Amino acid sequence: MAEEKLYTIPLRNEWLKVSKWRRAKRAAGTLRTFLIRHTKAKKVRIGRWLNEEIWSQGAHNPPGRVTVKVTKDKDVATAELSELPAKAKRIAEATQKVLKKKESRQAKTEEKQKEEEYKKKKEEEKKALEQAKQYQAKVTKSQEIAMHK
Repeated sequence: MAEEKLYTIPLRNEWLKVSKWRRAKRAAGTLRTFLIRHTKAKKVRIGRWLNEEIWSQGAHNPPGRVTVKVTKDKDVATAELSELPAKAKRIAEATQKVLKKKESRQAKTEEKQKEEEYKKKKEEEKKALEQAKQYQAKVTKSQEIAMHK
């Protein structure tokens, strides 16, 4: 069962101790160590949008603190921004639209296949009825001939 928690993680104290060009890398490392300590997870995964937030202003100027939503499954904690940026929301909506289109296409093809199968069954039934009628007609004619003799 996945547990979800919100953390506001202070990063500035740690990345100030490092040279400017290493600051974003140190911020990511600090985030990992903080989450390992607080979630008691063996492995921490940083989500796409959180990573982009840390590196958004370059390596020299990462954010001072970050609010993160953490989900923990067994020994793996996954961290993502608490509120997704507008770009992420647009991408999510676009993927949902694409999935809906694919589903509607699949539904249409399934309907066509069902209609074709139904037509084939009807044709087979008609052929079977015609063959039965022909067989009955032959039997009755031979019976009539036998009766007339």
